[in-house]
Order: sequence, then C-alpha cells, then structure tokens
Amino acid sequence: MSTSGVTTFELNRDQIINAALRKVGAVSEGQAATAQNIIDATIALNAMLKAFQEEGMPLWAIKETIFPLTATRKYNIGLGQTINTPAPLKIIQATLLDTNTDAQNILPMNIYTHYDYNLLTTQDSAGYPIHLMYEPLLPTGVINIWPTPDPYSIQYRQIRIVYQRPFEDFVAATDTPDFPSYWSEALIYGLAWRLAPEFGVPIPDRQLISKEATYHLDKALSFGTEEGSFSIQPNWTYLGYGY
Repeated sequence: MSTSGVTTFELNRDQIINAALRKVGAVSEGQAATAQNIIDATIALNAMLKAFQEEGMPLWAIKETIFPLTATRKYNIGLGQTINTPAPLKIIQATLLDTNTDAQNILPMNIYTHYDYNLLTTQDSAGYPIHLMYEPLLPTGVINIWPTPDPYSIQYRQIRIVYQRPFEDFVAATDTPDFPSYWSEALIYGLAWRLAPEFGVPIPDRQLISKEATYHLDKALSFGTEEGSFSIQPNWTYLGYGY
C-alpha cells in the first residue's frame, strides 16, 4: 500500500459553514446553504474567531517584530501606523537590541502594567529603555517605553517585541482558516453550537453539540500551546543552610 504524501488538507469558509449547518439539520446531504444562511453563519463564524482569541496564546499566532528607537516614549502600532503591522492583542516579551557590535547584545525589558508604569518617576528622563507598557486600543495600539531613548540609543538600538496577533477574519467563500488544519472540527462544532438556537434545535440536542464543541476545542488547545519545562528547588538560604 502507498500513502498519498499529501498533508495540506484544509477547509474553506463555505465548507465549514455547510458542515456546521448539517450538524444542526439546517441543510441535508448534498444540499448547499442558502445565500442568507451563508451571510448569517459568516457573522457567527467571525464572532467565534474573536472569542477564540480569549483562549490564550497559540503558537501559530505568536509573532515578533523589530522597530528602531526615536526620541519618544510612545510608538503607535497597527496597519498604517509607525509600526506597520496588525496591532497586537498582548505583548509577551520585549528586548533591547544593540546593533553597534558584531555580536548583537540583548537586554531584556520589563513588561509593565498601566499601574506600575504610571508609578515610574522622572517620566522625562533619558537613557536606555528598560520598561515597556502596551495599550491595546481600537483598531491600533500604543507601545510606551521608559526612559525616553537618549541619542546613543536612537543611533544604535532597536526594540524587538514578541506578541499575540489577532486572528484573521473570513471574508470570501474560498478563504481558509487562520488556524492549523487540526482545528477543523473545533471550528465546525463550535459554529454548529452557536447556530443551533437560530434553527430551533431542541435543548437536549444543543447540549450534545455543546459537549462535542467543547471536546474538540479542548483537544485543539492542548496541542497548540508551547511545550516547556520548569524546575523547583528548595530555598536553602531561607532554611538556614545558606549565607
């Protein structure tokens, strides 16, 4: 026996919608959804994608970008902004890069909350930026750093941020998901659960669809997170064994 050697299976928007509508009995085998059903289901599908952003930071949606320093503490980020990329949902890591050496030096930056950032003293001081605070706005965002970059920083330093980007919307019928292929069933059953009330699916059947949707979502989430390790050791100093 021989396998196909193909690993590129993926569904498009209308295939996901038709599969979800079959789950709720809105279309029969071999039938296609009506134009109005497609419109309504697309709205529900895109709303679901926005809700999925709340589930954490999946690997495929973690991106990074680098921007140069200027004589300011605020940098607008978003399409058409100073940093021209879709505005992050969250910034999870930031580093200051020194480009004045052959071996690029890296200085980790602290990610601050609004509260902690507002407590920083001498807001107008200049130096090497070591703190960063992100304000996610609509539809852009603002990156705040402290202190204001000094002339040397402006000339030789950049900031690299690692962030969670937003999921892309479904617009056209042939759009494929901004998700890995193993999310296919999570998308289908999640959409079916959201459409079930609109098509009068009885509550017991809706509860079964809900269980299926939860199962497939949990499976997709468990596989799509970064794997790592951590170690635990006693605090010998606290116990009186250290100096």
